[in-house]
Amino acid sequence: MNKHGILIERGDLLNNKYIVLSHIASGGMSGVYLIEEKNNPDKRWAVKITSMTNKMAAKLKDEARLLSELHHSNLPHVVDFFQTEEYFYLVQEYVEGVSLSDQMALYNNQLPMETILQIGIELCDVLHYLHNQKPYPIIYRDIKPGNIMMMSNQSIKLIDFGIARRFQDNLLHDTVQVGTVGFAAPEQFEKKQTDSRTDLFSLGALLYYLVSKGKYVYIAQKPVRDFNKIMPKHLEKCINQLVQLQPEDRLQDAREAKILLLKAKEELEKPPNILQRLLRF
Repeated sequence: MNKHGILIERGDLLNNKYIVLSHIASGGMSGVYLIEEKNNPDKRWAVKITSMTNKMAAKLKDEARLLSELHHSNLPHVVDFFQTEEYFYLVQEYVEGVSLSDQMALYNNQLPMETILQIGIELCDVLHYLHNQKPYPIIYRDIKPGNIMMMSNQSIKLIDFGIARRFQDNLLHDTVQVGTVGFAAPEQFEKKQTDSRTDLFSLGALLYYLVSKGKYVYIAQKPVRDFNKIMPKHLEKCINQLVQLQPEDRLQDAREAKILLLKAKEELEKPPNILQRLLRF
């Protein structure tokens, strides 16, 4: 039994189709298990399970419906979802990787600048995809290291759409305060309307965290340049324009951020000048 009281064990058969292999993790509203298909053991998936008595079960249902409509290389694809009297099940791609939070811990909060830029560029791509869904954009609302999986090829997967929602501009404010302290935009804690610019603030806060070796923009209250004297200027510009407190003062589109990050990548790939060489020693 996991912390949510879910009575699922190794060898259990789900929906007469999936065999439970092991417990992977427990999240805020569900347990996650590794499963294989009964008639095709080579096919392995991850299943998120929540109790139907859990008030968060409706959110997992919403996540299942939302993800089932999305197809992007940086998102886990949904295979199946179903429910019994006891539980709701969301079967999706098993992401074999390590979370960015674990990656940071493993490397003492110091990631190569090339890796940081690649994470930022791929997040820009997936955010642009989400923000341009029709008829309503999808606002992710929870960008943080724990929700980003690093794959063996160094690409990323954005996981856990538990608090994502479709944006409707006739809403004046959100009904609840959501987000993770340290990465959430100010409007998420003021119950104001969240939109695509909310995700862009979180992108900036994440980049700040990665460049500063684990500092939160709210708490540090310092220019990001103070933590890395030789960071690409376009990366600094990107971060500064993303973490503005007022949504209208931020970059307004993920493509704008991607352009700056690509320019930062070009800077990084140029041979270092004499001053940069001296600063490294």
